[in-house]
Formats: sequence, C-alpha cells, structure tokens
Amino acid sequence: MARLRLTSFNCENLMMRFAFRDVHIPDLRQKLTKVSDPKAAERVDQAFNVLSEDDRTLTAQTLAASTADICLLQEVENLVTLTAFHNRYLRRWSRAGYEHRILAEGNDTRGIDVAALSRIRPVEIVSHADLTLGDLGLSLLPGQSPHDPAFRRDCLRLDFEIERQTLSIFVCHFKSMHGGRWETRPIREQEALAVRRLIERKFEDPATANWLVCGDLNDFLEQDGIPDHGHGLSPLLQNGFARDALMMSGREALDRWTHHYTGDDTYSALDHFFLSPALAEKNARPEMKITRCGMPGRAERYAGFRLPGIGWSFPKASDHCPLSLELTV
Repeated sequence: MARLRLTSFNCENLMMRFAFRDVHIPDLRQKLTKVSDPKAAERVDQAFNVLSEDDRTLTAQTLAASTADICLLQEVENLVTLTAFHNRYLRRWSRAGYEHRILAEGNDTRGIDVAALSRIRPVEIVSHADLTLGDLGLSLLPGQSPHDPAFRRDCLRLDFEIERQTLSIFVCHFKSMHGGRWETRPIREQEALAVRRLIERKFEDPATANWLVCGDLNDFLEQDGIPDHGHGLSPLLQNGFARDALMMSGREALDRWTHHYTGDDTYSALDHFFLSPALAEKNARPEMKITRCGMPGRAERYAGFRLPGIGWSFPKASDHCPLSLELTV
C-alpha cells in the first residue's frame, strides 16, 4: 500500500501586501485574482514584492518542517500570492519545492481561498464555489435564499491516482466562530452537510471509497482535552460517516490542539482530517504530527522549540499549527 504525508495548514491571511492604489493599472487586484494559469502566475510574481518578510519566512519554515507530499492550505488570496510564497519563501526551506500549485477562487469577501501545493499531479480538480444551497437541496437558514452559495469559501476536490487507487481530498474552510460559536454553528452544520452531499453524490458507496475531508473547519470536538459535543460538524461524523484522524491517533487529549484562542486562553483543534470508513480501517491508529514551532510565545502550553524570530504575539507563522497525517491508501 502507498503511504503519503498530507498537511493541512491555515496560513493566516496569506495575502498581497502591495499598494494597489499607487499603481496606475485599472482593476489590478481583480486582474491578479483572475490569473488561473501557473505559468502566468510565475510571470506576474516576477513583477511584485508582495509578502511581508518576517511572517512569511516563519510560515514557510513551519510548513517546510511538516515535510508533506501534499499541502492543503487555507487563507491564500490568489494563485499569484501562492506562487510568490512558494518561490520566494518556501523553496528556501523546502529545496525540492512543489511542482503543482492549485487554487480556485472562492466566495470569501476578503478573498481568502483554499489551495494546495503538491508533488503529485492531481488527475482532477473540482471547485464547488458556484454550487448553491438549492443545488444541494439544503434547508435554508433565516435570511437565506436557495441561490446563495453553499460554501462561504469553497470545497475544493482534488483527485489523485496512487498506485491504481483513487484518493479524493475535499479541502474546506468553514465559517468562522466570529460572532459567537453558538450563533454561527448552524452555518458550519450546513456546510458540513453540503460536503456530505457532495461525497454521497460522487460515490455509490461512500463507506468503501478512499476519500477524506480536511482543512480549518472552525469548530472543535474537545477543548482543553474535554469532549465538547456542541460543534457543527456532526453531519460528517454521525452514524460513522467519517472519523476524525486526530481523535484516532492515540495522542493525549491535552496534546491534540492546533489553535490557541487568546480571548479566553483555550486550546483546541479547529483543523481536521476526517477519513472515510475505508481509509479509517486502513489507518486504524494514524501517525499525526502537529508542528507548533511557529506559534507565538503567548501560546504558553507549548514549551518546545520555536523558530528564531518568533515573538510573544508577532511575528508568527500563523494562529494555527500545520496538522500532518501519514496516510496509507
């Protein structure tokens, strides 16, 4: 059986840092967003100095430390930004680099998208940003229309052929808890159900297929090691539809966090790998790695090595830790 290392990482506002108003090119930001070809992104990247040095060096060092074959990323502005980050920062620390860079524009009003860096060429890339609530037959929440997008950002599906086995990865970034966890939970529940509908449509028997859902799902199954069932992710987990790899890994409960919330000084995992039953059976006790060397000093529960230059609050790699999974397909 083939083994892959997958890493999911919210890069925290991996966005252009450029004075657009000072450049006399009409609709420059929109034009950069419309760059969808990697070779074109390479050419545009040569023209701009787009990223903040300290934070992005730390982001790159942290991601490189995960040593992933495929990186599933959240909060990336566009393909030009992803290309600049890869070429100018990540390649310094990950010498082999990633041949395949993937991003489809989603629905987020800030322009933050899900993306991927891969050493393996995907055989199919499918964005679901244009799917509506009506397309998936989802019940409407107050104030919604059937024509509203099903996903606040996107659900990006990447299919890979691994030793004659197809692996489908659904990369997601669900609605944040900004505005209150309970108040925003119905939206995450709706998005989780939307992902389940996509999986059920793609596979005749989802339980026997090789698929996983990953990303910053912006909700936790436990906090500070204490189980919490008030999350909005149940549509993907109920009745054994999928299983959370981190919960299966055997790590100690207090060592399963990927995010530190400074508001109430709590630690939880907002980042997840949900495995299909078939993959869960092949990976009964998956090897998981949480790379915390890029976390700011205020995340005091972590007492291990930090990258040189990390500050108490800033600079830092991200407010999330890369979560890595050794996967047997």
